[in-house]
Amino acid sequence: MPWPLPVPPPPPGASWSSLKAGFAAGSPLLLGIIPFGVVYGASARSADLSLLESAAMSLTVFAGSAQLFFVNLWASDVAVPIVVLACLALNLRLLIYGASIGLQLGPPGSPFSALARSYILTDESYAVSTVAFLRPNFGHRKVPFFLGSGLPTWIGWQSTCLMGYLMGSVIPEGWPIGLAVPLVFLALLISILRSGTGRAGPKYLSAGVAGLSALALEGLPLNLGLVLAIAVGVAAGLAAGSRPPKDGAKP
Repeated sequence: MPWPLPVPPPPPGASWSSLKAGFAAGSPLLLGIIPFGVVYGASARSADLSLLESAAMSLTVFAGSAQLFFVNLWASDVAVPIVVLACLALNLRLLIYGASIGLQLGPPGSPFSALARSYILTDESYAVSTVAFLRPNFGHRKVPFFLGSGLPTWIGWQSTCLMGYLMGSVIPEGWPIGLAVPLVFLALLISILRSGTGRAGPKYLSAGVAGLSALALEGLPLNLGLVLAIAVGVAAGLAAGSRPPKDGAKP
């Protein structure tokens, strides 16, 4: 069976230009990465992690919410197996992201390509690439664009985590720097909803159902409410999108 969304052969030199375009598209999200990384670095230091341990986690895990969750549990002397399972559960949403973006990127040509895609897959790279791929005039190679869109996040995350660790307790506790993270994703959501691509009804329904589900399931352990809310929202959007539009309805 052919891959659902094959990528046509690009012209010579398109990979580099697509990588640069993805990098440019992902760069504005650094505004949300900076406070997030600083918070993690400071939290890692307060949890008695060494600078090497903190940096190694940022390089290997590269998942902000899971890393923050880890240091909080680590500081509370929670058993290591429970900490690992909790962080894995927290990142279950990446399975949904991977399945979705994989249909757009096509099959990886090698294990290294699959590893690179999985490593660079974050909330930011997924959101930026998904919005870009919806544009009818998108003229770049999708795989290099996707990889490029994640590079600003990677660079910003590594540098700000180090910055936060070195700054330590200098950051006042009353500063709401973590508020920048949800604001960035709220802006991305508004961009998707207001874009002219796709039917408006399924997009708004998916966002509304996911938001209400997240509120209703907030009390579930291991942040499973967020994972379930994403799944319910996606299912609602797909179900609505599979129905033909009514006469006179906006396509």
